Amino acid sequence: MCGICGRLNWGRPGTADVELLRTMNAQLTHRGPDDDGFFSGDLSGSGPLSGSIGLAMRRLAIIDVAGGQQPMENETGEVVVVFNGEIYNFQELRSELAAAGHQFKTHSDTEVIVHGYEVWGDAVAQKLNGMFAFALWDKRRNRLLIARDHMGIKPVYYAVLGDRLVFGSEIKSLLADPAVPRDIDPLAIDDYLSLRYIPAPRSIYQAIRKLEPASLLVWEGGRVVITKYWAYDPPEAEDRGLDYYLEKADALIADAVKRQLVSEVPLGTFLSGGLDSPTIAWHAKKFKPDLMTFTMYFSDRAHSERAEAALVARHLGTDHFEQEVTPEVEGIVPTLVDIFDEPFGDDSMIPTYFLTKMARQRMTVALSGDGGDELFGGYRTYVADRFAPLYRALPEALRSDILEPLMNGPLARVASQRAPALLAFMRSAGRKSPLEHFGWTELFREDVKGRLKSPLLTEAARGHSASESFERAWASAGRRRGLERFLYVDQQTHLPDEFLVKIDRLSMAHSLEVRPPFLDVRLVEFAAEIPEIYKLKGWTTKWLIRRLMKGRLPESTLAGTKRGFGSPMANWMSGPLLKFARQRFAPSRVRENPFVNPEEPMRLLDAFLSGKRELARRLWSLLVLLEWYERKGRG
Repeated sequence: MCGICGRLNWGRPGTADVELLRTMNAQLTHRGPDDDGFFSGDLSGSGPLSGSIGLAMRRLAIIDVAGGQQPMENETGEVVVVFNGEIYNFQELRSELAAAGHQFKTHSDTEVIVHGYEVWGDAVAQKLNGMFAFALWDKRRNRLLIARDHMGIKPVYYAVLGDRLVFGSEIKSLLADPAVPRDIDPLAIDDYLSLRYIPAPRSIYQAIRKLEPASLLVWEGGRVVITKYWAYDPPEAEDRGLDYYLEKADALIADAVKRQLVSEVPLGTFLSGGLDSPTIAWHAKKFKPDLMTFTMYFSDRAHSERAEAALVARHLGTDHFEQEVTPEVEGIVPTLVDIFDEPFGDDSMIPTYFLTKMARQRMTVALSGDGGDELFGGYRTYVADRFAPLYRALPEALRSDILEPLMNGPLARVASQRAPALLAFMRSAGRKSPLEHFGWTELFREDVKGRLKSPLLTEAARGHSASESFERAWASAGRRRGLERFLYVDQQTHLPDEFLVKIDRLSMAHSLEVRPPFLDVRLVEFAAEIPEIYKLKGWTTKWLIRRLMKGRLPESTLAGTKRGFGSPMANWMSGPLLKFARQRFAPSRVRENPFVNPEEPMRLLDAFLSGKRELARRLWSLLVLLEWYERKGRG
């Protein structure tokens, strides 16, 4: 695990600015505190193709601790790579490449990339099974190749600035180069207000882009070209029977876990009260009898999974560690803003921050359950997707004139716990796919967002839709239909741009590597072939995994519903965060932010305090946005 960065200049003579490269690399020390490495060289052409290249990395030593230093070269020194991540099939690839005559100097997974490039060219990325971001310089061809893994587990940011290309694992590395503009992208603000994250390829800065999952960025001959190297379209096949899918899923999960347990440093798993991480922990315990597991919990029982996780730990016989989240919430906000570099409003980042911090005290590698919901149908929104067409079939007058007013009025008072969710269903289910799916998690609806946006943002975002990433994923879903199409949309949107960003930044902030076995590319492709009747049965989500783990995990774990890794934000916003929020939401202070209506944040806070507790997470996301602008957005 590492952080990588680099600079490429062309069209003008000169050597790489190594000192600037060191400054950029220093911003990534938390990603790799064990070692660093640098490469610099001149482009071999003249005129438009003269210039310089510099690559750098920070290393967190996991595999071949003694011999895996980077940058790493091939036998002749003509191919150089810096690499962030882990390649889980590197032993097979190494054997194949050795048989082809390539000589290996290390036992590191990094080395298969340079030799693989010599044999397969750009197709080396597709051959890799793992989580990775790498930059490879081909001296012979004056060619730079940057690649990101199939599912987007590891990040790559880049900026093309005329005759200069700058890239890195995090935005802060690029911003260490004073030539990178700091102009804010107003469309990113508009996206954030709807999604609580900024979807790729956009970032908060106009000049900085995110390389999307399964993508290659190639610089050659003075041109930058970005292409996709993988987009799995499952075949149309007949149902092969439940036993087949159970057996193959079990074998693939077990093999993915076994591969991802390879480490020369201490390793364990996260453990929640849900189904995904216990499934990973059960398989890991088979191969690692002294398995450590880690759980964070809240004193608020409604948001805590302490008892459920402890039950699983006892059942499996793991060496279990748990800790209560009792942060000085106000003090953690600036820290989180600094970690993410751009506005990021998922409130589960608070317990995740403390979970990764606690785990790093005892280990360097953790396995997680990320991706299980998006592969096997774990979210209740998939049930809503199934019922949405039935709701749309009702007469519009019945929906808009009777049902929605009832939920806004009398029924809201009678069933206060369910009313917000039912009202959200009604408002979203009335839209056609995939907009209803977008609506399930839409943070600020367009009418509320319209009041929240300043005139400047309103004008800049005119004609823009924050649902565009969902619509783009929906259109590229190939042969997928029904539930499979919604799963694919989530795999292309929330998963890489929200959930994987969250765990990458927070784990790396503590120099902890997190590996998600469910996102093994073989398992991803197989899951897409499983008929939806084995994923969602009636109201039961993730049905196949529940059947698979029957007799292996406690019955209460198998019968549980998805709760997520949220926080008691309503309690915090009315308690320890209230003073901080009042200060940030003061109109005189908000007025300094050019994108937000200065009166609206305080109005929303007052509405929350008067009883609309469902506003808590929106207020948190707004608080993060305002704090980010004060700390980062002023240039």
